[in-house]
Amino acid sequence: MFAPALGWRTDLEPETLPAAIDCPRGRITEVLGARSSGRTTVLHSVLAASTGRGEFAVLIDTNDGFDPCSAAAAGVKLEKLIWIRCSGNVEHAMRAADMMIHAGGFGVVAVDLAEAADSGLRRIPATTWFRWRRAVESSKTVLLVVARAPLAKSCSALIVELCRKRAIFSGNLLRAAEYEIARRKPVGKDLGELRCAATG
Repeated sequence: MFAPALGWRTDLEPETLPAAIDCPRGRITEVLGARSSGRTTVLHSVLAASTGRGEFAVLIDTNDGFDPCSAAAAGVKLEKLIWIRCSGNVEHAMRAADMMIHAGGFGVVAVDLAEAADSGLRRIPATTWFRWRRAVESSKTVLLVVARAPLAKSCSALIVELCRKRAIFSGNLLRAAEYEIARRKPVGKDLGELRCAATG
């Protein structure tokens, strides 16, 4: 009988980590989107799913944008999270990620490059993604890359692109403005002036 070789080209479905998106383990997942598209929500969901199972997770925070309070409110167990801040240095972020990926033993290694400078992103060698794909393929690690545009490209098993939609206000905006006036009573503004501002 012929037994197919196991590896990243296998037809076998990988185990997934169920979160806002089902991230395949032992694979690279890219989450793409502009600001306010929901990429941070997805990141928090994946970290919460991993740490909630008792796994350790790593976040490589390239531009120091991670908010622990928001993450904890989303269910991330901060005591199970290693947070590496890189102060905008893409090269440091990639080196830190490389060390964490090769160290092994993490449920998720997330690399947040969403606000990284384009000049730094252009200097990432294409071979990096191939090495990382090989490094995680025999593990249970979810390698999550958050960015504005595809970086790992064909090395990714899953690419999720999030789109920002127009904000929709629910409820009565004027009533909310009236409530704020009644509560705060600002000096120099009467209710009529603020109604005009709210409706026009």
